[in-house]
Amino acid sequence: MLSYITSYGLILLYYFFFFKTVKLGFEKNSGQLKDILSGKGEPGILFARLISGIFLLGIGTATISIKTNIDAEIFAFTWNDYKSSVWIIIATAIIVGILSTFKKIYPSNNSSHSLPFYLPLSFVFVRTLFLIAYESFFRGVMLFVMIEDFGLVAAVIVNLILYAMLHWFNKKDRYASVLMGIILCSISIYYYSVWPAIIIHLSLVLSHEITLLINNKSLIKKSWL
Repeated sequence: MLSYITSYGLILLYYFFFFKTVKLGFEKNSGQLKDILSGKGEPGILFARLISGIFLLGIGTATISIKTNIDAEIFAFTWNDYKSSVWIIIATAIIVGILSTFKKIYPSNNSSHSLPFYLPLSFVFVRTLFLIAYESFFRGVMLFVMIEDFGLVAAVIVNLILYAMLHWFNKKDRYASVLMGIILCSISIYYYSVWPAIIIHLSLVLSHEITLLINNKSLIKKSWL
């Protein structure tokens, strides 16, 4: 079993390197899918950020789960135990994700970046794996290890601060991330499982980004034709 210093040292280490990749992505105008569609950023940088997140947060989750006293039950998938409130939140997340994609984003005329043909399908696949690793780390090992050691309130506050810091580079996401973090932490704690948070986050993000891909005819033409 890892000591407190080692456990939290590893959590902060994985978080630090992941934070650096997020910061770099936004500095290169490649932090989000809309940056790629508009021609401001490079697909390779966005994919590198997502893949590095999968490995950093995935390895972090696995390492801490194995070496600490965390209950493996939080990773158990209990689909039949979810109450109607979960499905209402999921449905709301999908609606919000779709409605938040109003504008079509076309590549600028002076853009020198071409959109790779593999972008739509590969992005959805990598994004899904990324969000699973992301929530397993934040609403999984980080949240429940801290609840065990410091109590529920302190664990949630720290989780929200670290989560919000990752969204600080996008002004529109700064405050919304706090509300989202509260919802995801609360539902993970209530069900003692990371899976509701994973499903809700996937519902919100993928409904938004798939709609964004579909709405952009210029991207579809360049990617599929």
